[in-house]
Parts: sequence; C-alpha cells; structure tokens
Amino acid sequence: MKVLILGLASSGGGAEAAEYYLKLGNCVEIVSSSEKKEQKVMQQMLEEKGARFITKDEMMTAVERADLVVKIPGVPVPYLVKRKARMITNDIAALLENPKTERMVRIVVAGSKGKTSTASALANALNALGMRTAFSEGLGYSAFHILSEIENDEKLYDAVIIEMSLWQIKDTTTSLGYNWPRIDIAAITDTIPIPTSPSDITTEGALFIGPWVRHLIIPRALRDKMLFSGIIPRAKVKSFPSLQNPFRYKAGMELAWECMKALGYKRKSIAGAMKSYHGIPNRLELVAVRDGISFINDSASVLPLSVSFSMRGMRGTAVHLIVGGTDKSSSDVSSLEDAVEEAASLTLLSGSLTDKLIPMLRREGIKFNGPFTRMEDALMSAYNAALYHRGGRENPEIILLSPGAYADEYFSNEFERGALFKKAVTALLSEKR
Repeated sequence: MKVLILGLASSGGGAEAAEYYLKLGNCVEIVSSSEKKEQKVMQQMLEEKGARFITKDEMMTAVERADLVVKIPGVPVPYLVKRKARMITNDIAALLENPKTERMVRIVVAGSKGKTSTASALANALNALGMRTAFSEGLGYSAFHILSEIENDEKLYDAVIIEMSLWQIKDTTTSLGYNWPRIDIAAITDTIPIPTSPSDITTEGALFIGPWVRHLIIPRALRDKMLFSGIIPRAKVKSFPSLQNPFRYKAGMELAWECMKALGYKRKSIAGAMKSYHGIPNRLELVAVRDGISFINDSASVLPLSVSFSMRGMRGTAVHLIVGGTDKSSSDVSSLEDAVEEAASLTLLSGSLTDKLIPMLRREGIKFNGPFTRMEDALMSAYNAALYHRGGRENPEIILLSPGAYADEYFSNEFERGALFKKAVTALLSEKR
C-alpha cells in the first residue's frame, strides 16, 4: 500500500505515523516542510528506514498515487487533497478502525478540561484490576504509538482509553466519514457543544449521540440539556457525580469511578483499585523524597516549551534539571534557554535535540554534565550535583527529569524513559541506606 503523510508536524506525529506504516511494509512518502534543514536528523532516520520525502510541489501527484493519506494533528488538509485523496485518516481513526481494537473495550474521554486526569485514573484502576489498558493521551501524543504496540501480539490490550479534545473529535469524525465504530463508554468531563437535532452531524457532540455509543456519562447539567432535546434515549445516559460515588468532587477520580461502574465493577473493587492511583504517570510524578531531595519524573515532557511550564511551580527551590533527547519536530531549542538558566545544575541526555542544545549552552556560558546515554549515569550526575549544591545545609533540592524531547534514539519511548528513571531512583536510594 502507498501511504502519503502530510508533514512531520510540531508534535512529531508524522514521524510516528511513518514508522508505523513502514513497519507494516508499506511504501511511505512524506511531504517535507520548508524547514527541511532543521529536520535533517529525523528525515535521515526515516529515510534509512525506507521513507521518501517529497516537496509540496509534488504533493498533488503523490495524493493521486497514494492509497491512503494520513492527516497529522495541527496540519490542515488542503481542499484539493480532500477532493482527490482515495482515503484520508488520522491517528485516532486509524486506531479505532484497526481490527485488533474490535475485541477491546473502547472508551473515549472528552471535554474542555480534566480529560487527562480522568483517563489516567481510569487506566490505572483498570490495570490494577487485571484489565490490560492502553491510554492514548490527546495533547502532544500520537495514537500511532499504541498502534505499533497493538501490532505486536505479545502486547495486546483488553481496553483502550482515548483522550480527545474538541478539535480532535471533529478531525476524527471527518476522517471516519461521520461513521464511528463502536464506543463502549463516552465520558464527558465538563461541557461540549451538542446538536439540536438528529440530522445535525457537524457539531462535536454528534459523536456522543450516535448509535455506536453504548454508555454516555456526562455532567448533570449537560444531561438535562441533552434529554430535553429529545435526540438521545434516556436509558443510555448517566449523569455524574452520583450520590453513592465516594470520590465525588475529586478531580478525575469521580468520573473514572462512574466509568468503572458502567463497566460492571463493584464498589469495593473500584475503591481498592483507585487507592493505587498517585497521579498521572510521567507528568510531574513525585517518585521519592530522601534527605530533603525530591525526585520528580516528568518524562512526558517531549517539547522544549513544556520544560519551562514544569519548572514554573518550582521557583524558589533549587532544581537540578535532566534534559535532552530526540528531536522529532524541528524544535526551537531557544525556548529552553530560560529553563536551563534557572536550573541549579544541568545534566544532558544524549540525542539529536541535545546536539542542537549544546552549542547554545556553550555560547551562553551555561555549564552542563554529560550528555549521557544511560539513565543511571544521568541520575547519578544530577544527584551528585544536588548534594554538592546543598552542602551541609537543610535546604530542599529537586532532581527533575523533564527532557523537553522525545526518547526514540536511546529508549523505546518516553514511558520507558520514565520507568527507567524511577528504577534508577529506587536503586540509588537503596544503595544509600
């Protein structure tokens, strides 16, 4: 099959799509951007795997010979491409249409806020109860990553949870031709535009009133509005929080509890599973505190801008920053400048983004340790820097893994990178007892 990917995109979603289709043995062409020189490393990696890059001038010819055109988040599809393409998909549509997800429980979590905490708490609870659950985050992530795992029979899941923003719903609806596959649970965190009649399929909320949705869980105010419109059966809709919900008003956990109930789990089982949830993995996750040093895992930070955001709440405390990795998105490393200047010490992980960062650090006279290819070495470097900086004082220190880059060159993905950081912290602290 001939696959055309419309660019790499700022989130790196195009690269993940390319790798997925290449592994399946397809012929892959990628429309290159005007920033080809800055994307040279990623393009070279993909070309070595068999991808072919073309210019925008060649795009329409490529569309005509492609069996499938892949839309990347944040990259608009030109009108002529829509008109001439045989088939257009995006990452979420490809995930839902994959035959291997047919046997899985499919859950969509949508809304304007609280999606990630709800989906994360739900995935954690289901896994705790033995239901192998994949979690596809919406912002900055590509569902092609999960698709690659699903293609490996050893990693089949029992359920998949998809976090979706409003624009992703609209984008996926178009890719699916307004014909969604089965959704077992659709959970809305707060509010969403809903249609006023069954014939209105353009509103984002049209996803949630279709016959493909088995259970719809929505806020009470939105439920009243939906039922009043008369466009959805009353038996399909459940509002939250219910009176018996022990996690009422706990962000994320209250809606996750309602989803577990809809799946048929008993209250006691749900409560036990929820106790194991300690926040979103790899997102400012506190791993340990020892002798006044806090170890924080923010491996989900895959873009330079997210590093400054992660450090914002730590001002006034010495932060020993571990940063660096793979550049999938032609990132502007200058957006890391404030973060690395604020850090009490800087440790680098090896990778193509790090290669771009080092000249800036040298130009600005910012000291750094590394780069390191092994997480254990990077952690030890940051730990020694924290001990030296603290001296004999009682001041709190933070060791923060917030790479601001992808992990593909030296780790399988950012999840493995975070897991190895936690493993290294555990080993380090065990040695220091």
